[in-house]
Amino acid sequence: MDFMRGVRSQLTKLITGLGLEDLAPMSLGLSHSLSRYKLKSSPDKVDTIIIQAIGHLDDFDKELNIYAMKVKEWYGWHFLELAKIVSDNILYAKAIKLMGYQTNAP
Repeated sequence: MDFMRGVRSQLTKLITGLGLEDLAPMSLGLSHSLSRYKLKSSPDKVDTIIIQAIGHLDDFDKELNIYAMKVKEWYGWHFLELAKIVSDNILYAKAIKLMGYQTNAP
């Protein structure tokens, strides 16, 4: 960080023949390139991102199971036998969507 600050402050002395309007975008591009390089070379950040992604997947799985239990509970008042017939949560939701009321069941 201090190195980049030093380069930026001495940029006009290090590179002669260019105006400030040319040096500003070049300095910004150099800073962005250095930042991208630092992000790529940090294995700890990649590990952290993977750990967070796995945590999010676990949270989503728990939430989906909670919603599936609530759907079975609520629809169970209407058609109790369906939970015994269809055990898979996704198939259960599709069956509810397709069937609607119990009177529509074959």
